[in-house]
Amino acid sequence: MPATDPTHSAGTKRHSRVLRVVRLLAAATLACLVCWLCRTPLLRAVGTFLITEDAPAQVDAVFVLGGSVHDRGVEAARIHQQGLSQRFVFTGAPVPGALKALGIDSSEAQCTRQAAVMAGLPPELATALNAGTSTFEEAVALLAFAQENGMDSVMVVSNRFHLRRIGMVFRPKFAPAGITVLLHGAPSSDFDEAVWWKSEDGLVMLNNEYLKLAYYWLKY
Repeated sequence: MPATDPTHSAGTKRHSRVLRVVRLLAAATLACLVCWLCRTPLLRAVGTFLITEDAPAQVDAVFVLGGSVHDRGVEAARIHQQGLSQRFVFTGAPVPGALKALGIDSSEAQCTRQAAVMAGLPPELATALNAGTSTFEEAVALLAFAQENGMDSVMVVSNRFHLRRIGMVFRPKFAPAGITVLLHGAPSSDFDEAVWWKSEDGLVMLNNEYLKLAYYWLKY
């Protein structure tokens, strides 16, 4: 029986390893090329996943969460103009940093309410509920408010990219009380959600929202 040539065997193994590396590099290059060519729909899908907005409908009250004072206030006025509700409740206990620096003691709830009134919402329909320093705390406070006032349906307004997380928090808490929760997004005045990656504000917003989504999923 002929002896095996060690040199030939080592060369064959090296050749096999080189082929595997070349194939892996080719596959990685192809994957990168496909991702690059499809980057726009992929990036848009990453943003769209967060926007779980419901069709507009008549509700007992509209709950406008704290943050993005101008955008959410203007959207609240727009909802009123559509005739969807005659009661608006604004939440958010913290005082915005810029106002605090000026010695103005107005909570997010009060600021958003004011923005809504300035945009056309009748002041007698708007209530500032100075409660909540997080989405979870706002949900707890608003559930108590809804139950105290015998509500069956509410609309929750926040930034469009916040809606998936808002639904994750609000619906499990409100469902046992028999209260229907509709989600409504306020468009951002700082960037276009459809092309969020073209703006630093959009990049920051989306990155932060995915981190918060993971945090809420693990904690609650």
